Amino acid sequence: MKIMLQNHTFYPAVGGIENYLYYVSETLKEMGHQPIILCEKQDRKLPSFDTYSGIPIVRHPYYKILKPLLFMKPRVVSGKLRHFIQDHVGGVDLIISRYLDYCYATCSLELDIPVFYVPATVYWKYTKTSSKNLTCKEKLFNSLWKPIFDHMEKKSIIMSDEVITFSQHISNSLAQYHVFDPSKFIVNRPGVDLNRFKNSHCSSELRQEFNIPMNRVIVLYVGRISLEKNVERLIKEFSGIKRKNIHLLIVGDGQERLRLEELTKELRMNGVVTFVGSRRDVERFYAAADIFVLPSKYEAFGQVILEAMSAALPCIAFKKVLPEYEVACEEIIRDGITGFCVDPYNKNEFGDKLVYLVENPDIRIRMGAVGREVCQKEFTWEGHVTRLLDLVKLTS
Repeated sequence: MKIMLQNHTFYPAVGGIENYLYYVSETLKEMGHQPIILCEKQDRKLPSFDTYSGIPIVRHPYYKILKPLLFMKPRVVSGKLRHFIQDHVGGVDLIISRYLDYCYATCSLELDIPVFYVPATVYWKYTKTSSKNLTCKEKLFNSLWKPIFDHMEKKSIIMSDEVITFSQHISNSLAQYHVFDPSKFIVNRPGVDLNRFKNSHCSSELRQEFNIPMNRVIVLYVGRISLEKNVERLIKEFSGIKRKNIHLLIVGDGQERLRLEELTKELRMNGVVTFVGSRRDVERFYAAADIFVLPSKYEAFGQVILEAMSAALPCIAFKKVLPEYEVACEEIIRDGITGFCVDPYNKNEFGDKLVYLVENPDIRIRMGAVGREVCQKEFTWEGHVTRLLDLVKLTS
């Protein structure tokens, strides 16, 4: 089958959805199918037709909208996308859409091709969460676009042949927000690259690079440094642990980084907290770490937990406690077996569990080994893609 995967960005841009498109495409190729990526030309220098790792890419131009039409930008962009998609779906047998604008535009064409919508989360919830540091003008336009986005997302859910989510948490959020029965959504958990994220625990080179003594237990965070990721809570929790044999590595970047670096200095934690920035070799940090932590308040799924488990790391994350902590970590971490899901309103539990793992290396190793086994059995890309293709048979 020829299968089109849609998103507004793809490589060289790097992120969770870009990685998803890559791994699904690679798996489809291994199964004898023909994937093709349709996305935006986020950089003018990028060619309209390209390949990445043997995966064909077709890029549409960035659609600049005239000022009088900015208040209805989502609809205008969708109209332009419809024409572009129509011109490039020849011979396509299945469309997997990861982004709202593309799914809505594709469904509006009423093609005789199955369309699977795979939303990361409720679109407006993500926009609202990620817009806290925007300018007043940007926030104004987001509020103007909200009813348009809501309409487009609801129509996309209705018109798609299948709506696939990575967690029951996402399914429930979409069902509640748009008033659907949760059975409308199919949970198909993604995979993780078991070859890239290995349980090698090789740390000497990285410790030397970042001046971390060999006797320190490395605690790792990977992700954006933004408000919803709650990294400030992590730093403060860390400051309350009066131990000299632990070191926190923060891998990622974002609008909160400078402020949190200043907070680290104020707390006199420069020697035990290192901000690494964004890295393409993130697997090195998993391999060097001993414990993984994810303090997020909002996490639609938690792919980084899978990466950590694949690297045989025990994980600590917060439980889902609405309305402030809207996360799916409990669907991945087996509490007390592969890590701990802790109560975010218990002031001591996070620190206590962290100290417990620091003081018990045998338990760290045992939890990490079980986590790796769980990934091998339940979170493979072959399994995810096979379940997608099985849905095509049911749809036909």
